[in-house]
Amino acid sequence: MTSLEGSIFRPKDDRKDTKQVERILPELYDVALDAFGKWLPKEAIEERTVEASLVVLLSQAERIVGYAVNDLLSLAGHDVNYFASGFLRREYQGRGLYAELNRVRAALLPATVLMTRTQNPLVYAQFRKLCLNQGYACEPEEKKIPKEVLTIARAYSPEVEDSLIVRGVYWNRSLMNDTPLPKGDLERRIWSNVDVGRGDAVIIVGRKSPQ
Repeated sequence: MTSLEGSIFRPKDDRKDTKQVERILPELYDVALDAFGKWLPKEAIEERTVEASLVVLLSQAERIVGYAVNDLLSLAGHDVNYFASGFLRREYQGRGLYAELNRVRAALLPATVLMTRTQNPLVYAQFRKLCLNQGYACEPEEKKIPKEVLTIARAYSPEVEDSLIVRGVYWNRSLMNDTPLPKGDLERRIWSNVDVGRGDAVIIVGRKSPQ
């Protein structure tokens, strides 16, 4: 099998990269549809991609098989690497590629805070693993959410609850046709309060531990 190739674009900083990303938007949309197994508005892909701080592509034989989008934000006085999107075609899932994409995304946009929002408990598990492996404390956990974490999350999404759950944010519906069930006790506890079918999601915040 042909090996995978990676490409990196920085649309926010480089107009040439913006043009290149605009050109491949139909392919990116197709990857997202394949990953979700369900329709979503094209605007949901376009708006967050063409002005992103970072777009990472995975390709095989000139076919895009996965990509990730990140933004470097300033929230509540913190530099935040926001993991906006990450998609793999279904035939490429389960190979460890998502974890590798996450490591690349974290390395290319250094920040004191990593953050994402998701309906998918497997994404939570992977993101938490990334945070802990790189020295970030990750929330939500089993304890009460620290005030500083809530302040950061609400600077991005003011309606987030004390549990870091935000209600109905995804058009009051599930994004995926078949959202995975939580596997671990921690994910089951968190997702017991998440109504994926009504568009609920969880904001995940990783803070760099002070030296």
